[in-house]
Amino acid sequence: MKKQSGKTAAAAHLQSDSSMAAVRLRRKRLAVALAGACSALGGAHAWAQAEGAAALPEIVVSTQTESELKKPGTAGGRLELTPLETPASVTTISGDTIRERGYQSLLEAETRAPGVSSVPFSGNGNNSLSARGFYGPNSISQLYDGLQLYNAGGVVTFPFDPWNVERVEFLSGPASVLYGTGFVGGAVNVVPKKPDFSKQSNEVQLSAGSFGTWRRAVDSSGPLNDQWAYRINASHTSSDGWMERGRNDSLAVSAALAWKATRDLTLTLSNDYGDINPGSYEGTPIANGSVIQSLRYKNFNVDDAQVRFTENRTYLRARYQLTPDVVLNNDVYLIKHERRYKETYTYTYNPVTGNVARSNYRDIIGYQTQYGDHGYATIDGQLLGRKNQLVAGFDVNRSTYDRNDNTNSAGNFPGSSTVSAAGFNPGVFSQGTTAPMRYLYRVTLDQAGVFLQDRYQLADQWTISGGLRGDNYQTRRDDTQTGASASGNINAVSWNTGVVFTPVRDTSLYAQYAVASDPATSLASISASQMQYAVSRGKQVELGVKQSLWDGKLDWTLAAYRIIKSNLLTPNINNTSLSDTVGQQSSRGLEASITFRPTRDWRIEANASILQAQFDDFVASVGGKPTSLQGYRPQFVPKRTGNLFVAWNFMPQWEARSGAHYVSDRYSDNTDVSRLPAYTVLDAGLAWRATDRLKFDFRIDNLTDKVYAASTYAGTATQWILGAPRSYTLTMNYAF
Repeated sequence: MKKQSGKTAAAAHLQSDSSMAAVRLRRKRLAVALAGACSALGGAHAWAQAEGAAALPEIVVSTQTESELKKPGTAGGRLELTPLETPASVTTISGDTIRERGYQSLLEAETRAPGVSSVPFSGNGNNSLSARGFYGPNSISQLYDGLQLYNAGGVVTFPFDPWNVERVEFLSGPASVLYGTGFVGGAVNVVPKKPDFSKQSNEVQLSAGSFGTWRRAVDSSGPLNDQWAYRINASHTSSDGWMERGRNDSLAVSAALAWKATRDLTLTLSNDYGDINPGSYEGTPIANGSVIQSLRYKNFNVDDAQVRFTENRTYLRARYQLTPDVVLNNDVYLIKHERRYKETYTYTYNPVTGNVARSNYRDIIGYQTQYGDHGYATIDGQLLGRKNQLVAGFDVNRSTYDRNDNTNSAGNFPGSSTVSAAGFNPGVFSQGTTAPMRYLYRVTLDQAGVFLQDRYQLADQWTISGGLRGDNYQTRRDDTQTGASASGNINAVSWNTGVVFTPVRDTSLYAQYAVASDPATSLASISASQMQYAVSRGKQVELGVKQSLWDGKLDWTLAAYRIIKSNLLTPNINNTSLSDTVGQQSSRGLEASITFRPTRDWRIEANASILQAQFDDFVASVGGKPTSLQGYRPQFVPKRTGNLFVAWNFMPQWEARSGAHYVSDRYSDNTDVSRLPAYTVLDAGLAWRATDRLKFDFRIDNLTDKVYAASTYAGTATQWILGAPRSYTLTMNYAF
């Protein structure tokens, strides 16, 4: 033991000397890089050498050639399968890729996945998605590290910042077997960065952009000793906004501490906090189905408008390697969410008078608390002499939501005012309404669920997989104004089965059948009358092919699907606070993607979707008359979407890139009257990696200054939520 200790001390001494030498070398390289940067800015030599220092090594910005189709992940389940092994459409975008391309929000990154488009407005938290013919958080759910906060009133606000993201995973089509109800159109799971036991790393980011936009961010992770590791990061963004009175800011702070209690047991305590003040812009009034150019930058909200979302998530995670083939995982968590709206959000332009009528003066404060336990075991074994992988788990949680607002007895937000479109005093909230805020109700939601997922190697070239999940949801609504209470009990069963055939290496043909369930409405804020509805049932058939060629230089996928969903609710055409029952809605489509890396200096990515979605059985009240909407396209569903990205390392340390994002026309209502035109947004960027630690990036968004409608507010036909105009951003990243 003494000899061993002596060797350890000697090794530590040598390691210390080596570390000091490495530090001196890094300082020397940094001096060289700074000298080179100053020289370049002054018009002298592009690269300067310090006296006696060696020349900087050539650094290539992008050298990765590993196929994304062969990287294990959790997008398709908890078995850590690669996309080639998964009988479903799965896409993963790494956090590094998101940040390198300069995406400023997770929503911007998420819409670059095949078939995904956004429907942002503050009433849904500026964070709603449309995919495979379905829209909203009741059909396309969003999770953070595999766990979701039940949306109350269709609002999802967290996560929003890409700084703390390890990767974003997309599972297209039904995902109820993995996560419960609310996933017939797909699931998006944001996986955050974790504490790093292997090395110390630190990074800071500073950026400045158009419209007074500033961003500061810091990230630090590493081992504290052999048993402890940490990660802490924070980011803050502030801007004057591209429209009048558009001031906004956001703060995200995350911290995690991991402890290797034993060789087989690791515990991680983490906390994530987000505070978003998105600004008071709620859309631009339109006339004759188009934007009035003189109103593009106008903000018609009241001067003292307030919109704010805060959320805090605390997790205690345990991972225990029970045996070499059995791993136990458990998460205990607490989530607190608060939202605040005080504004007027509906604007109607009168071309005769040139005035804008403002209505819906809402005043809302909502509080939600959710806590629970999520656990599962993964078991790798043999069955009849063939490899078999099994996951078995459970979910138990409770959510409470307290709603305070100023709605009247009919459920509407009272209040109105009229201002001149040409020039106006925005006024204050109290001038439009005197309706007081009241504590209206509390909804308590209890969920208990169990799930299984299995994959079996049927033969050398064949695998079969399947999943089964059962959930029970118990709801209770206490009306604090009347003292009345109502309760509901909903059961949901979901399952899927799939097969993968590998005819040749790195090629997969697959087929899948899935049955999913969606809540008819937001269970966390369900009304007494909606408790009578069971879950909406959805089923999907999907066929596809995935292939990786030329040692990972070319990846491509193609999927065809059909989804049928029955017995769902949709907003009433005349009053969006009410709902209509839809007998059946369906979609069918094709999705394709390709990634091509012909050389280490070029990377080309493209994806596209073609979709046909319609109501199959829907009689709605239109103008007070029952009207069949069979064959009509549902709101916020585009027929086509597409993305293109090209990156070129045209010189050592230099990368040029460009991108295009296309969304076809959509309708903001279910009668296909209020049409939102198709749009294509282009962007471009230039990155210079001055050293292996210092990088500068220049980005231009909306290169052609396209005026386009990103969405409307809750389907209203009188105004559009416009996308941001052309903007410029300069960013510096330094790692140490």
